[in-house]
Amino acid sequence: MKSRAGARTAVLGLVLLVAGCGAGSGEGLDAAGNLPGQSQDTGTGTGGGGGAGGGAGGGGGASGNPNATLAWAQSNVFGGVCSQCHTGGGAPLGVNWSTDANTCSNVGRASGEMPNLSEITRGDPATSYVIWKLEGQGPNGEAIGGVRMPASNPALSPATIQNIRDWIADGAPGC
Repeated sequence: MKSRAGARTAVLGLVLLVAGCGAGSGEGLDAAGNLPGQSQDTGTGTGGGGGAGGGAGGGGGASGNPNATLAWAQSNVFGGVCSQCHTGGGAPLGVNWSTDANTCSNVGRASGEMPNLSEITRGDPATSYVIWKLEGQGPNGEAIGGVRMPASNPALSPATIQNIRDWIADGAPGC
């Protein structure tokens, strides 16, 4: 019974998250990139999430960030914003962000623009090219190929990027 209740809670939370945030624009999120009224547990977090690797549940990684989950990243950034261009077989440089599976296939995948970096380096946002692209530069001001992402939308808020950083730093749980 507990697992059913937990699954229902996770699904309800995901539905509310998607409904409340639009298409990944960050609309409806507070300045920290969280849903208003959402628990702001900043502890180290030992609780996991509801899916394999904690993907559907709360942030149980070292960051303690409740938004450091694949579900949050996919709903608010990768699937919601990035996949407007990066989808299907014709995705720029073959980088497809349209589904959880596509996002996870970018973990450890060499960047098409900077092959010495991975799109997502599990546990290391500083060497994850997706962070460079979202911030418009590397951690020490290194140049990126092309333009800052998302190219056709305003830059993501620092809080939203921090959620992605924390998800990667926590080991990209769910992938």
